[in-house]
Amino acid sequence: MDTSDLISRPALRRSPQSSEPLIRDESTRPSVFPAHIARGIAGFAALFSGVAWRATSDLTRTGFARLISHAAILGVTVGAIVISADTTNSAQSSGIRGSQEVRNTALSAAPTAENQIADYPIYAAGGALLYQQSDIIRQADPYTIIPDRPRRGVEEYIVQPGDILFTIANRFGVSPETILWNNQDTLNNDPHRILPGTKLIIPPVSGIIHTVQEGDTLEGIAAAYQTTVDAIVVDGAQWNNLLDGKLPPAGSTLIVPGGQREFKGWEPPRTNRVSASGGAAPTLGMCADASGGLQGSGSFMWPANGHWVSGYNYSAWHPGLDLVGRAGDPVYAADNGFVVYAGWSNVGYGNLIVIDHGNGWQTWYAHLSLAYVACGQNVWQGSTIGGIGSTGNSSGPHLHFETRYQGGLPNPFNVLPAP
Repeated sequence: MDTSDLISRPALRRSPQSSEPLIRDESTRPSVFPAHIARGIAGFAALFSGVAWRATSDLTRTGFARLISHAAILGVTVGAIVISADTTNSAQSSGIRGSQEVRNTALSAAPTAENQIADYPIYAAGGALLYQQSDIIRQADPYTIIPDRPRRGVEEYIVQPGDILFTIANRFGVSPETILWNNQDTLNNDPHRILPGTKLIIPPVSGIIHTVQEGDTLEGIAAAYQTTVDAIVVDGAQWNNLLDGKLPPAGSTLIVPGGQREFKGWEPPRTNRVSASGGAAPTLGMCADASGGLQGSGSFMWPANGHWVSGYNYSAWHPGLDLVGRAGDPVYAADNGFVVYAGWSNVGYGNLIVIDHGNGWQTWYAHLSLAYVACGQNVWQGSTIGGIGSTGNSSGPHLHFETRYQGGLPNPFNVLPAP
């Protein structure tokens, strides 16, 4: 670095204890003229310029004489401007020197590596050169980063109109399963039971809220919820605060991060074809004497005109598809079969039709507005069997459609044709 270049630059200084950017100090530049003399020269130059201009603007003079006169006037005017600017800068520098005198004296007395003269100008974020000022105002930052902190404990939430399982889970930063697992008494693992006014218990993290019982151990709790002791003690330390790894008294709650539960069955009693000499008639819409009937073809058609999901998709806690539709839209038999259930279901399905296809398959049609078929009736593939509705645990018109095979609940998308 050329030291001569440093000498020609204004000093850039900052306090050794400060992390503020280096600031250009203009107080070291001397004034050429005293202020009162410079003001007098500037005033005289302005007066002289006006008189000379009028005198030399006479059109009778030669062009060369007028050119020389104009050049002289321009030179006087520029000189007056420079002198005036020099005086103004000198006055400003004097004010700055007064407000920074103590600081600059201390810096000069004890130079360090941080307050050495720099060989580059210092710029602010917007590109403007920073000058030393008595008061510096920090600009507002509209991009403040809000730290993402976990919630401190279990919360109660009252379901609002328009809420569904996914929106609530997203609002609290937990998995949908977490809400169902921790509200089994209220929801019975049925997301359609999430209706306005329902009170939900929501843990601060995805997992299980466990109520400690007499005889519980950390190992037993971890095994019951398919997790580890470290997950309870270490990952859950901010909520559980276990002393020396010991459980709190019986009746206390314990957060089990990452814990899981098995889903309880969400279905009416399973129905199958029975012989004419079968036992007593089942309750609700189940058929007493269901024998014979049409056999299914083994292939299925879409049970509604809409071939896309309008609510919940297939999952472990929702063993069917919620197909889009308007109230009263037709519902079709997905294959040939025999009606083994037609009526109201008291476990959330509302008006329900179950068709047995005689080959191990059954199809279920729930939340219907009306059932157009009766118990024991044969139906052909494509027959209209009911209308789309919103009965039972439903927050809007749709068709809940399930496929079942020999007691299992396969995904209907795996047996239906492409949309």
